[in-house]
Amino acid sequence: MRGFRAHYDKFQAVNTEIIEISCDSVAVQKAWVESMGDHEGVEGVPFHVASDFWPHGEVTKTYGVFNDERGNARRSVFIIDSDGIIYWSNIYTDSIPAAGELLHEIEKL
Repeated sequence: MRGFRAHYDKFQAVNTEIIEISCDSVAVQKAWVESMGDHEGVEGVPFHVASDFWPHGEVTKTYGVFNDERGNARRSVFIIDSDGIIYWSNIYTDSIPAAGELLHEIEKL
């Protein structure tokens, strides 16, 4: 997420919003945002942060990325166009993609 923070202005320049969603509670999400501090000149988290806590995992189940064994969402990214159509998606096992990879895919829209 730090890469997304550092390049948030580039996402905005291509008319893109970032929404971070996890199955953590709102309190946990709030603590995470507060813990982010200043990184590469970006204070806090400039994009939306959402909780899929209750009903637990409803959004991530809809997108097919809820991990029933662990009770959380798999690390994944969806690029959804202005008509609500999923243009591109990927599930990551170790980390999330570099901001540049996503910006490249967005520019293809």
